Amino acid sequence: MYNVSLNENGLTFKEIEKKIYKMVCDEACNVLKNVLEALDKKLLKERDIKVYRNKGLKKTCLRTIMGDVEYSRRIYQFELEDGKTATKFLLDEYLGMDTIGNVSINLVETILTNVSEVSFRKTAENIKTMCNQEISAQGVWNIVQTVGEKINELEKRKIELNEKGALKGEKEVPVLFQEQDGVWLSIQGKDRPKGKNRKKELKLAVSYTGWKLRPGSKKEYVVIDKTVCASFNSSSHFKKVAEATIAEKYNVDEIETRILNGDGAKWIKASCEDQDIHFQLDPFHISQAIIRKVSDKKRTESLT
Repeated sequence: MYNVSLNENGLTFKEIEKKIYKMVCDEACNVLKNVLEALDKKLLKERDIKVYRNKGLKKTCLRTIMGDVEYSRRIYQFELEDGKTATKFLLDEYLGMDTIGNVSINLVETILTNVSEVSFRKTAENIKTMCNQEISAQGVWNIVQTVGEKINELEKRKIELNEKGALKGEKEVPVLFQEQDGVWLSIQGKDRPKGKNRKKELKLAVSYTGWKLRPGSKKEYVVIDKTVCASFNSSSHFKKVAEATIAEKYNVDEIETRILNGDGAKWIKASCEDQDIHFQLDPFHISQAIIRKVSDKKRTESLT
């Protein structure tokens, strides 16, 4: 297994490193295969045979951060309360198996981390190098879309629950500070806007209950109890998402004062409509407005 010929043409440290890395990843895939199949046998013996009927083995391939793991697990048939029959994999249930198709969550997270920093094509190259995986730029895009759809479904559900008054956060605070801003990002692939402007605004909202000095610093502060949400959707949708996110965590009936800081954009001010929220320009934009409006530099310095 570890025999690497020293007579190979052009053998370099870089190539040796890659060979060994692939060997280790391939062996890790074999270990994971054995662990999964051993657990599946354990569940076969320990299951309630009156409830779960063994319907045989099913082969599958799971794409992981180590490479493709091919293994077999048993599928079971059981009866629902209404008398109908259904099937499940006890191994998946036991391990809380959460995947996007046949892609493990660890690999999905690695892909998402990459794609937030580099292009789909570069992400595909990075995944091939780091995760012993073959994936195309289109494959990366497909995973991003699937995750986005799931997030969108969760947001819609959260909004619906909040509109019904079903979101009742337990945390009680007298004052809640909020900040909202927009960041214009260049969009990749099929989602990018048509025309010259290839950018789209990502709306961001942060809420917190206060601030404290950063450990080891005398001037820098960090916020306390920070909650964040973000969306590319319309301002009306974002307003609902932001409110639902707050209602999910806080008992909004007990909040006496809410202060929203922002740059004065219409969609940010609209967040205060029909609600008892105090809007104020954040310090940066206050200073910016003073510098733009006051020509006397001495007066500007005293005001800022």
